[in-house]
Amino acid sequence: MATERLPSPEKPPSSPEGSGASAKARLRAAYFLYFAGISWLAAVLLAKPASGNPRAACLQTRETVGRHSRNYLIRLAKMNCVHCEFIGFEDARAWRSSIICPNHPSILDAIFLFQQFPQAGCVVGINPWRHPLLSIPSRRAMYIPVHPALGMVKKSRQLLEDGGNMIVFPEGTRTPEGALGTFHDGFALAAIKAGATVRTVFIECSSMFLGKKFDFTGRTRLPIHFRISTGGVFHPAPTEDARVFSNSLEDYFRGRLRRVGDRISRVEPLL
Repeated sequence: MATERLPSPEKPPSSPEGSGASAKARLRAAYFLYFAGISWLAAVLLAKPASGNPRAACLQTRETVGRHSRNYLIRLAKMNCVHCEFIGFEDARAWRSSIICPNHPSILDAIFLFQQFPQAGCVVGINPWRHPLLSIPSRRAMYIPVHPALGMVKKSRQLLEDGGNMIVFPEGTRTPEGALGTFHDGFALAAIKAGATVRTVFIECSSMFLGKKFDFTGRTRLPIHFRISTGGVFHPAPTEDARVFSNSLEDYFRGRLRRVGDRISRVEPLL
């Protein structure tokens, strides 16, 4: 199974530098760069003239979002703030009509997946869809708003039937507590209606950086490690109940994720 790593320094910092005042300053700088980067991306997209081909413009925007995401992650790696690795994605270029289904501990999760799947669609929550900055790339890339629910299912089904891939966070928001939140059913209904493949992705992290309740005043050891690995592949039957399928997938994740403190890890269940 192949492993891909983003560029990182050869030697990690010593303990005082990795967990004290310097670490807090770098974390705040990473947060600032996130919003500065979003502002720059929104400005670039607004400056582009309207295209006569909406489909081509949509794909170009997604590619731009993917490049922006990769550049941001490279900067975090050079700051020795965040290191990430991708495991099991060697055949990802051949994926078609697939829902990419990860857990969701951090804001960075979407960035990891945008740089890995620059042409994929994405289901976007209410807050990003209405945010004055985040809404610009979301709408230009023709991502799909989670509400109204029937509209989300219809648009997702069309994208999948056309052979596209779609990123969906089935928790609907960043994990509020524990290792996993409750799954929603919309993605399951879209998968069943479209006859799509559901590919699970596990996101492990050594800190809940930019998670739901992350505290910048606490102690965080740097670099923060993220590992993004592929899991089981599911093919829901045309007659399968969406709630049953969603619950079974949630159980699959829940049985393989553990949280200790701010660390979320993937574990294999006992046979």
